[in-house]
Amino acid sequence: MEIKRRKKKERKTRNTFIVLAVCPILVLILMVALFVYGEMKSICNTYQISADEMPSPYSLFDRVLLLNSYTKYDYMDLQDRAMRDPKVFLDNDYLKKENDYLKEKYSFLAVIVDGEFTFFGDIKKYDYVYRDLLIANNNYSEENGQYCGKEGQKFLFKKLGVIFPDGRTGSVCIVTDLNVNLPHITVFSVGLVGIIVVVCVLIVAGIIGHTYYNILVPIRQLQLAAIHISEGDLEYELPSMQGNEFEGLYRDFDNMQTRLRETTEERNRADALTKEVIGNISHDLKTPLTAIKGYAEGIMDGVAATPERMERYVKTIYTKAVDMAVLVDELSYFTKIYQKVENFRFQPVKANYFFAQCISDMSLDLEISNIQLLYQCDVPEEVEISIDEEKIKRVVANIVGNAVKYIQKEQGMILVDVEEQDSRVQVMIRDNGKGIGKEELPYIFERFYRTDSSRNSQTGGSGLGLAIAKKIMDEHGGEIWAESEIGKGTAIYFTLRKTTEHKEEENG
Repeated sequence: MEIKRRKKKERKTRNTFIVLAVCPILVLILMVALFVYGEMKSICNTYQISADEMPSPYSLFDRVLLLNSYTKYDYMDLQDRAMRDPKVFLDNDYLKKENDYLKEKYSFLAVIVDGEFTFFGDIKKYDYVYRDLLIANNNYSEENGQYCGKEGQKFLFKKLGVIFPDGRTGSVCIVTDLNVNLPHITVFSVGLVGIIVVVCVLIVAGIIGHTYYNILVPIRQLQLAAIHISEGDLEYELPSMQGNEFEGLYRDFDNMQTRLRETTEERNRADALTKEVIGNISHDLKTPLTAIKGYAEGIMDGVAATPERMERYVKTIYTKAVDMAVLVDELSYFTKIYQKVENFRFQPVKANYFFAQCISDMSLDLEISNIQLLYQCDVPEEVEISIDEEKIKRVVANIVGNAVKYIQKEQGMILVDVEEQDSRVQVMIRDNGKGIGKEELPYIFERFYRTDSSRNSQTGGSGLGLAIAKKIMDEHGGEIWAESEIGKGTAIYFTLRKTTEHKEEENG
């Protein structure tokens, strides 16, 4: 599931970069295309170019093409005049009016009669074009015109032959200056560059904004979180980042921070436990060590002068040494199980057979202590439980051993009852001891807790037996609890999952 989520996020990131790369290009192409189309329509309307003659975008920079088209209909009008009323070309007022109109198109009018100019619309251009206009064929009527000019000045002229009413011959010329900068070309060029610049600026601004808010800001937030963690602030929370490319990284960072927090808390608990263990070891070993030292000094000083006293001293030293060994063993085992150094080896066993064996192993020792151990089991023989046998034996031994210390009666009795309850097997170990007060009952499974107010009480012990039992039950996925009444005794209950239920939960 995690692999699919990561692959989906990778595809999303890849698609985002593709969009960032392709969309700006498409937007730029679209904007340029719309602008070019609009300018082409405007230029065609201005220079009187029909839709079927609409030039390509490249030809918009061709001044000759545009200026040639600009005077196309004026030349056709001259042709019509020459056929209907050629004498108007001898009328200066008419010629001036037409010339003023042509000036708006960067052109002027010239009339030649019998080889001499009778009208020249722009005298400043005379030296550049007069010779070419005179030499050209009077009958030239090509609409595209001819080039002329000198000294780097270039012109385009269209010449129309005319026969006047009095029999004279001549020609009328439309001369166009090709050395001008057409405002449409300038506007088109500036506009095109402007469109590209504006679109590029917007695209760059969008990419910068996207990069800042979707890349730089998350990186800065991660950097800030790393600084907080390096300074020991493991409670710092990253802002929510939904739908961002960094969402997965944020989640991984949060998981890492959570694991680091848990590790730190576990280490702190281990440190606190270590200090507590050391303190309790110092306290609990002090009493037996003092006794051993005292009796040993008595032997060396000759106080144990009789064989009977010597035997009593030696037995006391041995008993205290055994107590110390038990205490050290419990402390060592407790440390291992709480720091998860102790391994658990689960295997299916017959519940009835297992607990019967446990009781059988302990019954002889309890008889010596004048304590009757009773066992009853209502669990069918085929019912199995998945357990670590040695660990559960320690649980039973710790509970029974704890009961023995607190019975304090001439005739003690401990009942072990095993019964089946749905998906679990429940074990009850009840004694007829002095019982535990209600205010103390919730704390009996805590480490180093004793119901005795003094640690020097005759019951002794490390205060770890029930704490170890609870930890073992936690690892087995079971529960453990106690019920007690002052003067009537205490009952400790714990449950274990059946083998079938255990397997189903593991597979689930």
